[in-house]
Amino acid sequence: MKLTEDKKREISKKNMKLYPTYIMFAYDFLFFYGIKVMFFSEIKGIADSQILLSTSLYAIFYVLMQFPSSIIVSKLGRKNTIVLGNIINILSIILFMTFKTFNGLVLAEIISAIGFSLKSLSESNLLTISIPKSSNSNDIFTNIDKKGMSRFYVFSAVSTILSGWLYKINPYLPMTFCLISAFIATMMSFNFGDLEAEKSDDISLKEYVKELKKGYKFTIKSKRLRALLLAVGVICGIISVIETYQLVLLQDIGISSVEVTLIYALYEISKAIFSLNATKFNKRFKNKSITNILGMFSFCLIFCGILALLSIPMGVKIALIIVLILTMGAMNGTSQILSKKYLNSFTNEKILTCIYSAKGVSDNVFRTVITSVGSLILSITEIDVASVVVGLILIVLTFFISMYMENKVGLSPDEYTQKDIYIK
Repeated sequence: MKLTEDKKREISKKNMKLYPTYIMFAYDFLFFYGIKVMFFSEIKGIADSQILLSTSLYAIFYVLMQFPSSIIVSKLGRKNTIVLGNIINILSIILFMTFKTFNGLVLAEIISAIGFSLKSLSESNLLTISIPKSSNSNDIFTNIDKKGMSRFYVFSAVSTILSGWLYKINPYLPMTFCLISAFIATMMSFNFGDLEAEKSDDISLKEYVKELKKGYKFTIKSKRLRALLLAVGVICGIISVIETYQLVLLQDIGISSVEVTLIYALYEISKAIFSLNATKFNKRFKNKSITNILGMFSFCLIFCGILALLSIPMGVKIALIIVLILTMGAMNGTSQILSKKYLNSFTNEKILTCIYSAKGVSDNVFRTVITSVGSLILSITEIDVASVVVGLILIVLTFFISMYMENKVGLSPDEYTQKDIYIK
């Protein structure tokens, strides 16, 4: 059915209004990550290195799902793919609650990877096509996106605090609330308007695949996109290591489960505050923003490990480690907004699915490699030494990434070559 211009405007306004509230529930699992390590290790009997390994396996399956997910988005449309992804997420949470062995955890991670793969290619993409085309469309996208992300981080902080107390009452209570939150996100996703109602059903799968291949080819040839995907991928991988390492480190120095969740909540609040100020950070550091974020991650990891090793008063040690964790939260929140802002620049809705798919592949290839290295290091040494080693490795990576990104990112639009402009 052909949509009238008035109907398109109505649907677009509805989607733009709903998106921040939807993201508050749907961006990631709530009531989960603050107690994840404790739940998997204490209740399910999974070793810390296996928990990190399961994150790597999630990343592998996420990568494998990118091309099939792109086809599903093309055939079902963005709204229907979001709904499907949320339903699959509900199933994955049920599996996380009921698995009994490491193989069961792997199965839950596979299902979770499928759900988040579908959602990652659809959610930001749906917002992008809902924003009227203008010279400041990317700024509108960033403002709406950071509003949704900051709400999620605040809600995540509150849910993390609650999950610590709920865990002490019954370890399965936080997981139950996680399931309820995923159900709310699913119900909300049904309320998005479908801007693709006028899609022609006679477009063949072969034509979809041909267009997707052209989009992937463009992404590979674009020096700018290659540089961005490299840097953003490394950030994604190191964040996965950081969020496991910091929980293990806090437990290792004797922090109780309730105190761990309170610190993790502060970490989420730090992400919320700095995600709202991501554009200010970008204006301050410009094309050095990403490498500065990586540099701060390196600094914080190294000093977290050193502080854990030092024989200093426990109160001082904990206070300084918390400051470093909050700094990493600030860099995390900033990077989440800037990565999407950069990838939405100089592009259009025809190529967005391919770019987000390429981002998914890049993010999770790096997540697989980096978390595998992090898991290996953690399996052969203590968490304090592991933090220092990973931080030192990241310094070297940051140096080479900075060199590679030189003259590729942060240029004005007219300085990019034709290989950085997609033509359908």
